[in-house]
Amino acid sequence: MEKEGNMSESQKFLPEQFSLLEKYCPDWMVDSEQERYRFRVNRTMEELDDYYKAVFPLLDDIADYIDQYEITAMPPQAMALLRLGQMLMEVSPAVITYRHPDVPNSIDFNRFHVISASDVAEQVD
Repeated sequence: MEKEGNMSESQKFLPEQFSLLEKYCPDWMVDSEQERYRFRVNRTMEELDDYYKAVFPLLDDIADYIDQYEITAMPPQAMALLRLGQMLMEVSPAVITYRHPDVPNSIDFNRFHVISASDVAEQVD
């Protein structure tokens, strides 16, 4: 794999104005809430702090960019930004409130199941 500075346009996940976040792609672009939770609790606080400090200042710009598109017709670069924004929402409580990757004094994260809209839809079908 080429070094980040030599990355070709076809290898980039994000629009040019978000190139500083490219180092988080694709690892931090996690699809489901359950997977984001699992990813978060398996990171160090240093990793979570680094991610938060990189993404949070760009959150308004990320929202403006993805708001150009319908959720059902988002191009890959917008979807990548959406996933990074969703991960920021997962990381924020750990960084701001808990100062720990997991919720302190709670049940083991392996026992915790996040119920998402897709889970409810599967039960209805």
